[in-house]
Amino acid sequence: MPLAKPKGRNATAVPRYSPAARLHELKTLFDTSGGVSVYDIAERLHVSVRTAIRYLRALEAAGEPLYEEFTGKTKVWRLMPSARHETITLSVGQMVTLYLSRRVFDFLAGTGFKEDLDDVFAKLEATLKRKDFKSARNLDRKIFDVNEAPHLYQDRIEHVNDIITALLREERLRVSHGSVSKSQRVFVLEPYTLLVYKKGLYLAGYSHHHRCIRLFSLDGFREVEWQKGDKFEYPADFQPSQLTEGAFGLIGGPRTKVRIFFDEKVARFVRRRQWHPTQQIKHVDGGIELSMEVAGTVELMSWVLGFGDKAEVLEPEGLRAEVTAELGRAASRYRRT
Repeated sequence: MPLAKPKGRNATAVPRYSPAARLHELKTLFDTSGGVSVYDIAERLHVSVRTAIRYLRALEAAGEPLYEEFTGKTKVWRLMPSARHETITLSVGQMVTLYLSRRVFDFLAGTGFKEDLDDVFAKLEATLKRKDFKSARNLDRKIFDVNEAPHLYQDRIEHVNDIITALLREERLRVSHGSVSKSQRVFVLEPYTLLVYKKGLYLAGYSHHHRCIRLFSLDGFREVEWQKGDKFEYPADFQPSQLTEGAFGLIGGPRTKVRIFFDEKVARFVRRRQWHPTQQIKHVDGGIELSMEVAGTVELMSWVLGFGDKAEVLEPEGLRAEVTAELGRAASRYRRT
């Protein structure tokens, strides 16, 4: 499919910021540089020179002690040394590394996390030196994340705020969740861990309804209410790794030894990844054989089915029968007239 050409030679989407955010970014720029010209400001903030001058005047009107000086033939503005603050400064390499991590979490749009990340990066970009800033331009297009379909989190900011507050303060939540029957619509949850898995957020904690530690998808919550002051004792022996130990994904179950054959057409793809800590791969005629011991096979079966006729479950017989039955049901849909 051909790619749409951008309008204009160097067209790129420029985020809009409030005047207060612009002035904060400009103040950060003064803190991290020896002086800036109106052209530096215009370039950093993606505004005209006239607008850059207006921002300078607004900063002066806000009480910032600026003074003018010439460096060669260029007029620069500096901040009085007594008014400068220590800030974190980054190299362009560090900025690229952080930008990559930011892209991985773009799926958090709608939760408040994405907006906070954008704000942090706007502040960090202002700390780059002039030569590094030029190298770091257009990072939003030079680093791009394509991955599995993300969960949808529109209008979840209030839920996330309550969850994070309760999580950090070790206080209880009153929640309702789509996985729980309507007869037990609202229940108390003690939040332990916010978990990220395949572009989705999950909250683990002790459910007073289930009387055990459970994992809940964030998009399944219908109601979330932080119980201010309702403390609980965070368990000293709890480790998030125990939530998924041995599982092929998130859904656990009985320990099962499996052997799966993969056709040579997909063997290279399978070989190049760590699917499970216990995996062992050996070459066989026509492809490879993957062996591992997993806790639960629900997600494993979906994974195998995704390879179509390029994969075959060899053991255990029960899983092989389940896959056979599922393939039969799928084939019957295509045989309908």
